[in-house]
Amino acid sequence: MLMNKKRDFFELMVQASENIEIAAKSFSEGLRDLHDPEKFAENIKIIEEHGDQLTHDIIHLLNATYMTPIDREDIFKIAVTIDDVLDAIEACASRFDLFMITHIPSPIISFTANIVECTTEMTEALRKLKKRDFRTIRPHVLRINELENEGDKLYRAAMKSLFAGEPNPLDVIKYKEIYELLESVSDKCEDVADLLESVVMTNS
Repeated sequence: MLMNKKRDFFELMVQASENIEIAAKSFSEGLRDLHDPEKFAENIKIIEEHGDQLTHDIIHLLNATYMTPIDREDIFKIAVTIDDVLDAIEACASRFDLFMITHIPSPIISFTANIVECTTEMTEALRKLKKRDFRTIRPHVLRINELENEGDKLYRAAMKSLFAGEPNPLDVIKYKEIYELLESVSDKCEDVADLLESVVMTNS
């Protein structure tokens, strides 16, 4: 018997990743003209809460399902790691409110472009997983790995510029934490990619 679309593991994973894409794009667009950091953070929090529900749905379905389409542990790890990506985006958004930041240095714009592309590649990979098209997942995995490496370079350059000259100590504290959180988003996208690559190797 076929599962209802809303109760399918892969469909729920795709929905969770699409929700992260929405968060990443909202994050990027919100920074273009940031006048109200509190509202900005609230908007991302609403998206994050929807992601939590999707993760809960996957785990609930996992607990209620005897036979799973791929290894049970893989499903759990992918679901939780997808959620970690969104948690990192939401944690970063909350810092703009906490630190009352409205000035957006150029490295942050570069970071957000990187994150948007990472989440887009992640969603495409999960769509291929849903179709059991294992052979076409790897190019997305490789691209996410490349983007994570680019994120590392962006982080190093951002930190170097932050400490250049005679920086304001408070600015160093605030932006250092934001840069670290932004860099962690692409790291967590790579964690999802690594899990998908493991699934490909197991099921190909």
